[in-house]
Amino acid sequence: MLVFSYGVPKSGSTLAFQIARAAAVVGGHPQRLLPLPLRTPGHKVNFQQRLDPTLLRRVAERAGDRILIVKTHDTPGPEWVAAYRDLAARGQAAAIINHRDPRDICLSLCDAGRAARAQGEDAFAEFVTLEDAAARVGSYLRELDGWRDLPGLLELRYEVCAFRMDEAITSIKAHLGLRGPAWPVRVYARHIAFTHRNKAVPERHMAELSPAQRASLDAVFAPYLDAMGYRRVTAAAP
Repeated sequence: MLVFSYGVPKSGSTLAFQIARAAAVVGGHPQRLLPLPLRTPGHKVNFQQRLDPTLLRRVAERAGDRILIVKTHDTPGPEWVAAYRDLAARGQAAAIINHRDPRDICLSLCDAGRAARAQGEDAFAEFVTLEDAAARVGSYLRELDGWRDLPGLLELRYEVCAFRMDEAITSIKAHLGLRGPAWPVRVYARHIAFTHRNKAVPERHMAELSPAQRASLDAVFAPYLDAMGYRRVTAAAP
């Protein structure tokens, strides 16, 4: 079975992918690199920068009965969705997506922007201000909607993956029908895997944003914050 792991950049998507990947390995499903062009070159894991329906069918056929986790940041188009739905109906495809408070994503994007500019790199360098980040995160969240209607979907939260990892492992194992202990998955994801770890602090916006900045982002992301319960979580926080 082919399993896509999707998340908004800087939302903990790599951590969620590495947890799922490790759970598959512990469950008896080795995660060998796909040959080109079934994966995007330049990555040390199975990553698809562009979702293509032809590649989807080819990778699913190659995966067969083995659970294969593929990471992506792309938004599925109509033809890809149709192909995925057909595979999912036959138990050959599934997906995992992860959520994070968009106010924290904005802060993480700004961190990545500062680091990129200091190192002379292009990726994320355009994120200079919170306004820059908020504009892009708004479009990211619209792209996320393209995944949420898919069948065979498990939705995770960054807060669970990062701070209550055993819960995430249990959910992934149940979703994919995996067995095996949680501790090697936890050790791998926390101490061995490359996860783009930044500050790993919950609810960063509470300490790092001024009241005016927080109010501005609250207004921008109000529908998503309400739908996902992030405003209620914030209100209950000490």
